[in-house]
Amino acid sequence: MSYLGIDIGTSGCKAVAFDAFGRQLGAAHRAYAVKSPRPGWAELDSLEVMDNCLAVIEEVAGMTAQHDPIRAIGVSSQGEAFTPVGCDGQYLGNAMVSSDSRAAEVIDKFVEQFGLGRLYQITGHTPSTLFSLFKLLWLKRHQPAIWTRSEWFLCFEDLLIQRLGIAPAMGWPMAGRTMLFDVEKHEWSRKILAALELDERKLARPLPSGSVAGVIPAAIASTLGLQDGVKVVTGGHDQTIAALGAGVIDQGSAMYAAGSVECLCPVVPVLTRSEALCRNNLCSYDYSLPGCYTSVAYSLTGSNLLQYFKEQFAAHLDYAVMLAEMPEAPTALLALPYFTPSGTPYFDQNTPGAVLGWRLTTSLGELLKGLLEAVALEMKLNLSLLEQSGMKIDRLIATGGGCRHRCLVQLKSDILNKPIECIEVSEAGCLGGARLAQSAETGISAAVLARREVNPQMTVYPNPERAAAYQHKFLQYQQFYAGIRELAGSIRSK
Repeated sequence: MSYLGIDIGTSGCKAVAFDAFGRQLGAAHRAYAVKSPRPGWAELDSLEVMDNCLAVIEEVAGMTAQHDPIRAIGVSSQGEAFTPVGCDGQYLGNAMVSSDSRAAEVIDKFVEQFGLGRLYQITGHTPSTLFSLFKLLWLKRHQPAIWTRSEWFLCFEDLLIQRLGIAPAMGWPMAGRTMLFDVEKHEWSRKILAALELDERKLARPLPSGSVAGVIPAAIASTLGLQDGVKVVTGGHDQTIAALGAGVIDQGSAMYAAGSVECLCPVVPVLTRSEALCRNNLCSYDYSLPGCYTSVAYSLTGSNLLQYFKEQFAAHLDYAVMLAEMPEAPTALLALPYFTPSGTPYFDQNTPGAVLGWRLTTSLGELLKGLLEAVALEMKLNLSLLEQSGMKIDRLIATGGGCRHRCLVQLKSDILNKPIECIEVSEAGCLGGARLAQSAETGISAAVLARREVNPQMTVYPNPERAAAYQHKFLQYQQFYAGIRELAGSIRSK
């Protein structure tokens, strides 16, 4: 028998089946595109997403049906995006994904009336256009007909569960990302729903990660090539599920997702809320293991910057050749990696990217390394703020495309001044979902499954001399941000 993990992302969905020992048996992927009909808008066609999710499930079911039929499915999904669903099951609008910023106009008034401290204490999050709460407020104000007609407002995890014929349910980590959820009581916040004038019955059931949401009805299972009795198991927010897939199970460990968004996701034993975390927009909410919590600290630029650099300056080179051009020593450049909005800790949508020290003598490789140094310095800032708030992180486990090149991992290790383990798992989100599915089916805890399956492919240690140089550069980096922010603000005001 096998266990399927499905990961619903912003640019595509993946399904991967694993056997009882975590070995991959089959995989499928479908891509879809984000639509931007207006500036600041970023949407997905929810019907297209769901059709593709069913397609990858059916494809992988066909690969495993004869020898290793799927017994349970676990779901990992992007956070925040929701779909308004009518009483007849029709999707009434597209899903606004995380990067959709149209809700900026409604945030200040709601927070002023509700109270920032009260909102943070309930949800463990600080206000941002990311979250479902403010996207729902925008919908209510600007599309009242859809607001009124909607029977459900469902994120992609619970939307898929509904599409599989089961009453909508979502894992606690996903519920936390809506900013409608009480992270201490583990229930929808009546106070926030009252302020929004939203009926709790229009939201999915929030359940701990690894809970059986239901069994796929025989008629639907048959159309997907699944056997009768396949369980669907709650997972949650993709970062928390990927961290489980990466083997982040012990206090003091964190996933370093080195992908299009660079993200730190630690596991901590207690719900941690503080003035410092709130001030730095560092959240605290449920992890994918029972009784554990997490935060996410991230740069939205991430390795998008690497792809952008190649397209604009080195289209004639493959990645390995381009990276080989980078010098080994720290560069003389100081860069700010805000080529997208900043992510944590600032949620800065206005300050632009910048490079200081660029000369006619600056080589292609030095410029590239200077930009990548900036992303890692931003992650060092996030890491230091997490640790100052009591989330001590001693072990970093890296996943994603940024692990494919040792020089990139070495750069991160030198700047963060911590060893970084790279694991062999290429689809950590799917593996985390599959582990939760296997745990629900067999009764073996997901932590036990993770502990016995993960083997580091390599461990990269910081170079002491370069680490010391980067510590000095880190202090300069913080001053650089403050100066560029002030300058950019004065330019905008003229």
